[in-house]
Amino acid sequence: MRLTNHLVCLHHRDKQVRLALNALSVVDDNECVEGLLVCELCNTQYPILDGVPILVRDLVRYASNRGAIYGSWLLGSKTPEMKNFLRDFASRLNPDLVSNDRYEEDGYWFAPYKWTQYDYTYDDHFLKLLKRDTKPTELYNKIIGQVPVRSEGLALDLGCSMGYTTLQLSQKYSYAIGIDLSFSFVKEARKRMSEANIRNSEFCVADSIDLPFGAMKFDLILVVNLLELVEPTRLLSSIHGLLKPHAEAVFADPYDYNREPKPKIQFDGRTFRTLLCNSGFEIFEKSKKAESFIPWILKIANRSYLFYFVDLIRVRKISKHR
Repeated sequence: MRLTNHLVCLHHRDKQVRLALNALSVVDDNECVEGLLVCELCNTQYPILDGVPILVRDLVRYASNRGAIYGSWLLGSKTPEMKNFLRDFASRLNPDLVSNDRYEEDGYWFAPYKWTQYDYTYDDHFLKLLKRDTKPTELYNKIIGQVPVRSEGLALDLGCSMGYTTLQLSQKYSYAIGIDLSFSFVKEARKRMSEANIRNSEFCVADSIDLPFGAMKFDLILVVNLLELVEPTRLLSSIHGLLKPHAEAVFADPYDYNREPKPKIQFDGRTFRTLLCNSGFEIFEKSKKAESFIPWILKIANRSYLFYFVDLIRVRKISKHR
């Protein structure tokens, strides 16, 4: 798993302490499908399940929000070592607090994102009503269109969903990494990567503001639809620290705060641009002048859709984060 060359322990990011696969990992066709990534310094263990590395600081909390998936991990584990590892964490779960996250396969958002990125067809009733040939993937394609080719570069896709943009990035960069907190999203992304026989990308479960990477590592970072899900100043601080000097980031967001609980601070195109400029970024001229309105469609159910207009902003890291 080439991804291990880029990962560091969450507890020792400043020292950039590497993670190593344990000797009992299960490997199939040169891919690790189950095993443990172990910190060389503190011995913290991060599981790989169904081929998906899970790099989160609090696995108990993560599992508590994914009761059904955690059960499938336990039942499907291939080695006694992994079964014991998962049983140990299961003993710490409070049954009264176990839930199922809305971004997992049995939740609310899995099917809409899958339709938008991969499964839409032009005989869809809503798409046929539109006056022009609008693809649900138009947003993602416009994002990738903003990205210059850097054949030696390393790209990171934050909140990668099912990997559509990550896999497109792999055509412009030497290596592309997608991260998302949804295990189901990442598993689907890895499936699409395998089907397309793409060898220069990888995916893992991780938190966008608590990432298992060293400082100044990336040449490009994509950030799609995250502002309402995380604390924006912490997100920008994390991105700034991960980017190499003068490297770029691309943000795309509908500024949709129609969720509960609502964030204390809500941004629009003008206020978010101000925040970017105050956070050590320079906005490219094309993104500076005016907000963009790029269509983005999610199919919620057979007769229900979300239609967003998304703002796209391209920036460059220019200074220390103030």
